[in-house]
Amino acid sequence: MAKSKRKSKSKAGYSGNHQRGWLWGHHAVTETLTTGTWPVREIYATSAAMDRFSDLLQAKQSEGIPLEVVDGARLEQLSGSSEHQGLVIRLGAFPYQTLDQLLSRFDQPNENSSVPLVVICDRLQDAFNFGAILRCCDGASAVGVIVGDHAQAEVTPHVVRSSSGAVNHLAIAKVTDLIATANLLKDKGVQVIAADSNTQTSVWDSNLSGPTALVIGSEATGIEPELLAMCDQRVCIPMQGKVTSLNAAVAAGILLYEIRRQQHCVAGTSGDAAKVASPN
Repeated sequence: MAKSKRKSKSKAGYSGNHQRGWLWGHHAVTETLTTGTWPVREIYATSAAMDRFSDLLQAKQSEGIPLEVVDGARLEQLSGSSEHQGLVIRLGAFPYQTLDQLLSRFDQPNENSSVPLVVICDRLQDAFNFGAILRCCDGASAVGVIVGDHAQAEVTPHVVRSSSGAVNHLAIAKVTDLIATANLLKDKGVQVIAADSNTQTSVWDSNLSGPTALVIGSEATGIEPELLAMCDQRVCIPMQGKVTSLNAAVAAGILLYEIRRQQHCVAGTSGDAAKVASPN
């Protein structure tokens, strides 16, 4: 059992307000610890949380991860939040996959769809938007997500929380050149589809039934022109109200499920057995 103690005042500045690596909350922390895809450097828990999650926490301690039992005030100091729910962990660098690792998943069986679907994020800036898109990707059983290595929101604890933990289940690859990556996907028979609010081509009138890479562009400037120019199709979501565009994450969710609907129809599979999502 971890010993209950307080950190010395010399480390008081090591707080969640100034560190990007702190993750808190029952669901986010326990899922991250359970999946084990993201390295954890330290675990802090209240005595109540220690009792509730003792098996998991002690198992991680036995793996060599430092574990301390502290009070709620210390957790609030570390996380910068009063909503820590008794658990806070410090994470290491997120383990992005290589492009080759992600592409190898194209040939692996997928219980929900046999047709590959991948998302390319081009310079998404907002962590909450990025996390919401990752949540949609997991919900649509995408093969993975590809991001660039500049002007792109990193995978951080904020992204974990906004993705509802989806980052622990998705292959996320970071590449230096999105255009070269898109061309490589095209060479492999994957159609590259741009989400473009400036086009007149409705997603409803587009053939998206084959292996597909969906490109979602920057919230402020959209898809980079050279990347947009090499896409096979540009599609938009018909807007039937007074507002002319949608949030990037909302648009991504709609497009992903329309792509999956078309893929399932062509493949002859049914979505009847799929789990029904509940909003939260």
